[in-house]
Amino acid sequence: MASQNRNYRVWTNHEEAKLVEALVAMVNTGSFKADNGFKSGYLTYLENALKDSLPTSNILGRPHIESKMKIMKKDWMIVHDMLSGSYTSGFGYDSVQHCVVADDQVWESYLQVHKGAGKWRNKTFPFYEDLCIVFGKDRAQGNRARDFVEVEEEVNIEDQEQHMHEEFDDVMATSHIQGGNANMPSEETSSGRGRKRKRRVDPMADVFSSAVTKLGESLEKMANKLNKGIDREEELDKKRSLITSEVSKMQSFTQSQKFTVISKIREDPERVNMFWDLPEADREAFVKWILDE
Repeated sequence: MASQNRNYRVWTNHEEAKLVEALVAMVNTGSFKADNGFKSGYLTYLENALKDSLPTSNILGRPHIESKMKIMKKDWMIVHDMLSGSYTSGFGYDSVQHCVVADDQVWESYLQVHKGAGKWRNKTFPFYEDLCIVFGKDRAQGNRARDFVEVEEEVNIEDQEQHMHEEFDDVMATSHIQGGNANMPSEETSSGRGRKRKRRVDPMADVFSSAVTKLGESLEKMANKLNKGIDREEELDKKRSLITSEVSKMQSFTQSQKFTVISKIREDPERVNMFWDLPEADREAFVKWILDE
């Protein structure tokens, strides 16, 4: 790709439409779609496609297309979960108006727990159906819908993985520069009548070996940290996803009170853990305590 410039870019509606058009075409070719994401080279493909359709835009694969796709995927997942996720009956998608539709009561109930979905109330999303073709298989894995918090976490994990790739590129670039500037002398000494040549020493090999070792240690630490974080988040997400059904069974609270307490518990990891650590008989008292705060 032409540049690693990370300047922020404001996309026009026409440019977004051309990007989505290129994404759909790319997926339909079957060359770059992987089981969970895209294969290497997809940004170059998209960059060249936009050079053809938008020759004066100067849109680059990285950072422009890469960052825009993250935003598009995040928006698409939020809308997708509203339409097909758990506890989301009452939502629909108007293919003519290109927007999510639901009764006011359905919206109010959903937004009590999923505040991040509010931006799609009375707002069009013309690319939703096309992005189902682009990202649909990614979302189908696991056969369960995830909430807005999980969407945020997924994007953060993608950012961490990207950071790992960039760190690898930086280390390898440094190794190349150091190796190119190093001297590789060939020394000669006399011994008797003959001249014996000393073994050549290649500093590039030492630099490369050191760089690979450091990179391996760094990647291992980051991978361990990432795996531990994922395990903790998955456990917390599992607990969080069961809060709604558990509180809904409590008969001593109104529907409005249930919505309020569900939102308060789910948004605080400490409260989620505390709720499930309590004996079942004490959870209703815990809910009342939260409502009385």
